[in-house]
Amino acid sequence: MSKRNSVNYRNSGSYRAPPRFPSRRYSRSLMRNADGFVIVWMERLMADLGQGCYLEKLKPRKKHKRKYFLDYKNMTVYYEGSKRKKVQDTKIPISKIKEVREGEKEYAKHLQDLNKSKCFTIILGNSHKMVYLLTDSEEMREKWVKALRYAMQLEQLAEQKNESNKIVREAFNKADLNGDGHLDFEEVLKLLKSLNTDIKKKYARVMFDEADKNKNVGVSKTSVLDREEFVEFYNRLTKRVELEDIFLKFSNGKGYMNIRDILGFLRDGQKIVDANEDQCRNIIDQFEPEGRCKKSDLLSVDGFRQFLISEREQLFNPSHRVVYQDMTRPMTHYFIASSHNTYLAEDQLRGPSQVEMYISALKKGCRCVELDCWDGPDGQPVIYHGYTLTSKILFEDVIRAINNYAFQASPYPVTLSIENHCSVEQQERMAQIMTSVFGDKIWSTQTDLIRTPTPEDLRNKIIIKGKRLPSITERDADVSDEDEAADIPNNETSVNNNKTKRNSKIQKIKLSPALSKITSMKSVGFKTLEQSAQPDSFFSVVSLSESKVERFIQTNPLELNKVTHNRLIRTYPAGSRTDSSNYIPMPMWVHGCQVVALNYQTGGKAMQLNQGRFMDNGGVGYVLKPPFLLSEERFKFVTGNLNRSANSMRNVKLTIISGFQFPKPKNSQKGEVIDPFVKVSVHGVAADEAKFRTKVIQNNGFNPRWYETFSFKVKVPELALLRFTVKDQDPGKDDFIGYYCIPLSSIQEGYRHFPLYDKHDNIYRQSLIFIHITISSA
Repeated sequence: MSKRNSVNYRNSGSYRAPPRFPSRRYSRSLMRNADGFVIVWMERLMADLGQGCYLEKLKPRKKHKRKYFLDYKNMTVYYEGSKRKKVQDTKIPISKIKEVREGEKEYAKHLQDLNKSKCFTIILGNSHKMVYLLTDSEEMREKWVKALRYAMQLEQLAEQKNESNKIVREAFNKADLNGDGHLDFEEVLKLLKSLNTDIKKKYARVMFDEADKNKNVGVSKTSVLDREEFVEFYNRLTKRVELEDIFLKFSNGKGYMNIRDILGFLRDGQKIVDANEDQCRNIIDQFEPEGRCKKSDLLSVDGFRQFLISEREQLFNPSHRVVYQDMTRPMTHYFIASSHNTYLAEDQLRGPSQVEMYISALKKGCRCVELDCWDGPDGQPVIYHGYTLTSKILFEDVIRAINNYAFQASPYPVTLSIENHCSVEQQERMAQIMTSVFGDKIWSTQTDLIRTPTPEDLRNKIIIKGKRLPSITERDADVSDEDEAADIPNNETSVNNNKTKRNSKIQKIKLSPALSKITSMKSVGFKTLEQSAQPDSFFSVVSLSESKVERFIQTNPLELNKVTHNRLIRTYPAGSRTDSSNYIPMPMWVHGCQVVALNYQTGGKAMQLNQGRFMDNGGVGYVLKPPFLLSEERFKFVTGNLNRSANSMRNVKLTIISGFQFPKPKNSQKGEVIDPFVKVSVHGVAADEAKFRTKVIQNNGFNPRWYETFSFKVKVPELALLRFTVKDQDPGKDDFIGYYCIPLSSIQEGYRHFPLYDKHDNIYRQSLIFIHITISSA
């Protein structure tokens, strides 16, 4: 693991950071945006929208007319006209916008004469909040959509240049309540506290005076800092001492690194044993800010810091950010990112069903989504959690959303797991909708398969999973139905009190030939492990509940794994999990189960492991299983029945050095500044499971330092995940701050940073953990 391929920094596109926005030179360097509009035209459009225009904000059963502005300088959208909201509450930073969509369907049934061609929707990142807006013309709608998408593009590119400064500027704008572009010393102290920084007042005053270059005076006749002065003040105040220590070590105490020093750092510090001098010069070219150092082939401490926090030097191996695995193996050879009851936004009994949940899952790389289909009014099938009070959504709306988003995150096939409870007539309607919307994206085969298809075979294809009629049947007929809804415990929230119907897991339903014809992945009822392990001429899948799989893992793990050699196994949460909680997926993966379905709407350990597993191989939702999961004999060492060679095992030495700019926990019960600690856990085969934790750092969520080392052995590194969790020590229950999960096989050795994710898997780009890690043969 110590040796890896060299990196050509000169040819690495991720290192080409644009000048800081806003900048004419920066904007024009793009020449054209994604929609083909000339940049000069886009700049004029943004300037026009900066003058403001009237839009109507849509809410259920009512509209509010407001004057909206696109602030080109500060990259925000804001409105005027609200008497109840403060100015700061009317602003939407462009960086917080996740998506801009055309049209609006949700409120059409509530508002009379709503022209959807004049509507657009702004979707905000971490909260998934939606802002619905109505313009006075289609032309104005197009202007806003194009301008906002262009502004988002600029923000994303600007992040690559200087993410931390952008965060500081945003905080400054929020603290500048009167909008005069200045903050006095007391306002600066309050802002520092909001950024989770606890600095002694005397020290902060010295730094404040040094940063006050312009000697401006505010309305209170006291010294003030403008936006750029505050950024300078903030950067001085928050120097990374731990990075400077490493710099001094590898520069032999000099104030710079020469080519030989950089080469020593790459080989000894970063474990790139085949690094060369050309790579060192490329690093200087890319990251050294001082012209004199660059001309002399020297790297300053500022250049070294920029190099270490760059994306290519992060913990996750950049070569794993793209598809690098063989995608021409049978589908049974892959772990497949899968969602259970995809339509639910909350619990399984009363929560809302939302089309948005399908969009969210697909954009995260999920490749198997579930549709629980029932007869609806007016001949239109609906999706909801049967026998419960969950709300209903139209089947057609879901299919159209899937069609629009199926292949945005990944080109590899998406499986629709159909839970069919519909009459034959509405099944015909389902088939009609899918055929019309998906067209030739549907993968359909009516003949016996010579071999199981591969992800590469099925690029950009929709696979429909469900029951199939025998090939000789041309009219509707009965088929068995294994109903997951029957697993739901009987309670007062059930709409249907027919216990016989609910508790009969295997029923007979009539199946439409039209629906059967487009169903290419056959759902097969489970009888025994021995029967399921037999090869099948159909592309089939066996669905097993969480409890059943856990029982097989305990009683017959070898036979369970044998089934996965030739057939897909889909696992799903127990019906008793009415709160939409999740089971831990690792034991299922360890035993070869491919389609481990989880409740994507529920954050926590299970979804964190899922995120870690599927960040590999370009995040496309398909990860190749290790070869030993496809060999009955070699699988025995997973169960502890066979010893493994030392060369296959790994010794890991991990030092948690420091953290940087941790966010405050939401709904925290105490003051502004947190007391963070880091938990490290190893997940994999039972013998590899381990936990460690650092000490607590009091009152420092901004730049805590630990310097704590943990060493451990991993027997099956191919399956192991390393999970970091940052928490805030709190009386009673510690507050969750963020996490990061990564496959051990995707780790770069050496001094590495990595970002944190929140409980909804949204990234905190400015929140980093800094570590040193080595991985060697045991």
